[in-house]
Amino acid sequence: MSRISIKIVGAQGQGVNSVGEMCAKGLKRAGYCVFGEREYMSVIMNGHSSYQLEISNEKVRSTQEKVDVLVTFNHHGIKKDLKDIKENGILIHQTPQWKFGEEDQKFIDVNSIKVIYLPTEDILKKLNAKPVLGNVLITSVVWSLIERSSDELKEMVRERFGHKKDLLALNYLCIDEGVKFSGSGSEKVCLPEPDEKWKSQLLITGSQAMGLGAIHAGCRALFGYPMTPASPLLTFLAEIQGESKMLVKQAEDEITAVQMMVGAMHAGTRAMTATSGGGYDLMTETISLCGISETPAVIVLAQRPGPGTGLPTWTAQGDLLMAVSAGHGEFPRAVMSVSDAEDSFSLMMDAFNFSEEFQIPVTVLTEKQIAESLFTTEISDQKSVVRRGRLVEGDGLKLLRATDRYDPDAPDGVSARWLPGSDAPTYCAQSYEHNADGSFDESAENAIAQAKKRMKKMEGLKRALPEPEYFGSENTDVLIVSWGSNKNAILDLIEDESVAYLHYTYLWPLKTERLVELAAKAKKTVLVEGNVQGQLGMLIKQECGLEFNERVLKFDGRATGLSNLNLSVL
Repeated sequence: MSRISIKIVGAQGQGVNSVGEMCAKGLKRAGYCVFGEREYMSVIMNGHSSYQLEISNEKVRSTQEKVDVLVTFNHHGIKKDLKDIKENGILIHQTPQWKFGEEDQKFIDVNSIKVIYLPTEDILKKLNAKPVLGNVLITSVVWSLIERSSDELKEMVRERFGHKKDLLALNYLCIDEGVKFSGSGSEKVCLPEPDEKWKSQLLITGSQAMGLGAIHAGCRALFGYPMTPASPLLTFLAEIQGESKMLVKQAEDEITAVQMMVGAMHAGTRAMTATSGGGYDLMTETISLCGISETPAVIVLAQRPGPGTGLPTWTAQGDLLMAVSAGHGEFPRAVMSVSDAEDSFSLMMDAFNFSEEFQIPVTVLTEKQIAESLFTTEISDQKSVVRRGRLVEGDGLKLLRATDRYDPDAPDGVSARWLPGSDAPTYCAQSYEHNADGSFDESAENAIAQAKKRMKKMEGLKRALPEPEYFGSENTDVLIVSWGSNKNAILDLIEDESVAYLHYTYLWPLKTERLVELAAKAKKTVLVEGNVQGQLGMLIKQECGLEFNERVLKFDGRATGLSNLNLSVL
């Protein structure tokens, strides 16, 4: 695959994201597949942050360890990220009179790094422009470096500032100065030939895709409390609620948010909540309430490293076991995980459908790496297929008895459900153990009957869930097994037919028959996860006894990249 990597680094608040996002938008329009990864510290201002773009005319889903171009806003970026540059790569920095240390200069010389000093302050002063316009200047320098037309950049600026003529003119001057500066040197980066197919695709974050997927699935209310990295979903849906007509409510805390969601679902409105680890902890009592009251619920759990506050702005896959077991007592639930923007959209329909069909809580796992990364993706224009299971409406209400609601003799454990206010018999929905009409009942016989009724749903749910997705030939030397965002780096890696990949989207209940069959044929099985213990591996061993030959476990808050896999898997 022919690909180019550009990394922009600097202090938070300096405009690192602005440069990255503008370049990404322009390159996608020009016919390139773009993947953008954002990393930043949890301090609001001045923490070191970066935005890395991967650019290709083929599908690209993950970042490389080394980059072709490094753009630094300050001297900290030079010191921290210099060694991320490839051989024959380019460093663009903005620090006047900077002197490289002996070790750094040796690295530059040995790797033939081209160093370009951009006098941003001097250029802006000459144009009588404010420092904020430095972002456009820097973008234009990068844009010229990769030999793209300044007209493309001016069109994007016109779309944003066209209503402010004075500001637009100043932006144009900055672009012209950036192009002039780049034209004075011989350093250029050769992009691969563009491909028209990427122009029609979306450039979208995982959170934006998930929000659109929720709307597509018929969700009409989101109740949440801000917590990184779930906050971008709340923000996005709040921004478009005028168009979507969706109710977006910021509650006073996570407990209130999940209870409002459950109340809406009980009343018949498709609703959801989204949080991260600490917020999910607070929601688990309500998840348990859904288990015994058999109320549908959809919770998005956006993972970040813990325990405690941990690394609140970094990525992880450490909450799988929590999602599978959260809430006191035993009750059925489903856990699924998105891996990119495409299934962030499509899996929301599954989450709501399975939740209503089996009257269970469903947790949808995402990660900071997915929630905040930019993907070039084609979200299919699929028809909305809403399945509400055994929700009784219309004439069917006349045939109901109160004891139908929690009928222990329901063959698959799923009994009739009807909405409050319906012209039908009344039942009690509560958190106490209850009999068929929801009335309080502590007898041993009833406890056994209701527990068996609820757990019987897991059999039907497991049959209904799709098999794990397989990439590669049937006869493989190396079988990689993983879930979540790891899929992107793995698929970018496996071009050798001797390596195959089994990807788990539906994580609980867990299907293992296909895995056991494939593992028996492979010479080596490799588990790849973003946590310390290998949590999917633990569930697999629990369910079928399979042990992996090797494990690649990454838990430093950084996403799994090509370099981690190249060293450990092949």
